[in-house]
Amino acid sequence: MKITQKLSILDIFLALFFVFWTANVALKTKLITSFDQALIQQFYHHNDWSLNIFKPITNMGDTIPTILLATIFFIILICKKYYYAGIFLVLNKVVVALLNSLIKNIMDRPRPSHHHYVYAGGFSYPSGHSASSFALYISLLIISFFIIKKTSIKFIISILAIIAVVLVGFSRIFLGVHYPSDVLGGYTLAATILTFNTLLFRAKNLSILQLKGIQN
Repeated sequence: MKITQKLSILDIFLALFFVFWTANVALKTKLITSFDQALIQQFYHHNDWSLNIFKPITNMGDTIPTILLATIFFIILICKKYYYAGIFLVLNKVVVALLNSLIKNIMDRPRPSHHHYVYAGGFSYPSGHSASSFALYISLLIISFFIIKKTSIKFIISILAIIAVVLVGFSRIFLGVHYPSDVLGGYTLAATILTFNTLLFRAKNLSILQLKGIQN
């Protein structure tokens, strides 16, 4: 099976799962309440040391820092003539942010009622920090596989990107501003968009967006 077919199957699965998960959140099913309660009981425990660690970590998914980082990497990629990589990065970031905001307003889900250890405005589902961090750091991970030759450096970037995404999502639950189901929803939304855009960049009939052109 070709990589494009595998990616297509993956994207369909992710999209269907996101619809399924979102519907359950909207309907407040037992699946969601049990999932949220179980994880909140495990994660929602604090002390000064842990709060001092996770408050800065959660900022890695904030709007301004992620836009700033995306802009910096976009400029670097364009200067290095990785034009398609730059477009890929910005496209993922923008589409995920727009869809996340739209779905938040449609879902209208209140944030958790327990204490919030950082300020968080707006609605709860899906988690914007989780989706935004996934869109940025996993996009950079994907790009690194095409423009970096050393396997060891690719491995390091992959580990750092995955850790960053996981920690940002965990911090949103730990700091009390999101339900675990919000975080999973944010991850799934971003994963669906990134997979779709990867397929778009590989499309043979859209030569300007071919992912192999990422190094031109």
